[in-house]
Amino acid sequence: MELHSRNITIPSVPFILFTLILSVSLSVPSFTHATRWPFIITPNTTKPVFVSKNKYIVLSRVKIKKLISSERTRALFSDVSSLTMNFEQNSLEDVFHDARKKRTTNVYVLLAKSQDIHVTEWRFKSPKGFIIEPEDYGKKRKSIKVSAITIKVKDGLLWYGGKPITKRFRLRPIAGHGSYNGIIYDGDFIIMPYNNSFLCINCVELEDYITSVLRTESWPGWPLEINKAFAIACRSYVMFKVLEARRTGRPYHVKNTNAHQTYHGKHELPSLKMAVEQTRGVVLGFKGSPILAMFDCCCGGVIPAHIEDFDFNKVPYLARAYACQYCKESSLYSWQVSYDHALFEPILRDYLKDIIRLSDIRIIKKDKAGLASQVRLKGPKHTIVISGKKLYSLLKEVKSFHFDVCKKGGKIVFTGNGFGHHIGLCQWGARQMVREGWDYKSILQFYYPDTYFMHLI
Repeated sequence: MELHSRNITIPSVPFILFTLILSVSLSVPSFTHATRWPFIITPNTTKPVFVSKNKYIVLSRVKIKKLISSERTRALFSDVSSLTMNFEQNSLEDVFHDARKKRTTNVYVLLAKSQDIHVTEWRFKSPKGFIIEPEDYGKKRKSIKVSAITIKVKDGLLWYGGKPITKRFRLRPIAGHGSYNGIIYDGDFIIMPYNNSFLCINCVELEDYITSVLRTESWPGWPLEINKAFAIACRSYVMFKVLEARRTGRPYHVKNTNAHQTYHGKHELPSLKMAVEQTRGVVLGFKGSPILAMFDCCCGGVIPAHIEDFDFNKVPYLARAYACQYCKESSLYSWQVSYDHALFEPILRDYLKDIIRLSDIRIIKKDKAGLASQVRLKGPKHTIVISGKKLYSLLKEVKSFHFDVCKKGGKIVFTGNGFGHHIGLCQWGARQMVREGWDYKSILQFYYPDTYFMHLI
């Protein structure tokens, strides 16, 4: 119905309301196409949540925005009731923390090679046995259940039941953990051929691996704060190696020795498990990737940036240009070791072929950091020069590259500073920093400058 006055047509009130709601609805963006959330929403066949059952309604802009936000949340989280419960009990950070815990990252740790001459058999045991799963890709093969398995190692080949092993297979412990040669490990075991050899690899979840590594790489009785720093450093290191292995095609990520990180299976030490849990998924990053977080026992006050025989171009965060003074009170900061001639000369037999008797030994070149670069070995008629690193590798009692050597009283005497390679985090320095009130984040930023904390997703 229309009202007429002076030939001007005035619409009725219901028509005005209809026009308003039509203009509002046309101005609201589509949830399916205009949303900024990074996901795909299936078309909603029901009426939009902000449309009333009444024929006409006028809504404020604030109300419409709230309803749009609610609709987006409903599309992102299918179980709205569980979402409400989580928000009532936890912060948003806790919600994402729980989501990260459900994601798993596996680490492939090399336990043995068939070419290791000191190992004659690989023994696997588990409380509830194993499922043997052949991994002959492209073919379906039946899994087999066994209580234990012993594989003979001879001349680089593997034998089981008198027959040679030629294919890759996986040993999956039914109890979730099993032992290899008497050491208990979490996760599965993979036996595979590789480069004219066979590998025994432990496939273990990342956080279980870090928990195990802390027992061998940390020091007994040290406080939670320092172990949290170690957990992040170890996690960063292994994730760097995971990415490296993917690029190079290496079938394992790390070795179980100190060539990478010492790993001797699972344990039940609650203090170390707490350090891992409180830093779960946290790594140090540089340019968007986990860093090569190297560490040693005691740096001896050496400035890493002054070390010449190391390429810092790809890992500039290891080129710390200032000294750590916190390890001075450690017994490892300075050391001395001596050898009798009768013990020393056989160790260097391959380098002393032309020297009947060693008459003198001394450092003839050091780098700016004070590390021994070249060592001269002198006999009555001949003189040879070897690298400081080579000499260090031959002498187990020499603790670092930062040393001096001389003959004194019929003995070969070494004096030096530090224990390890002098790069990255200094464990005993970090221990003293905790005593002085430093937290784990500040410690890591001190030893790895220009890095930042990242969460694995």
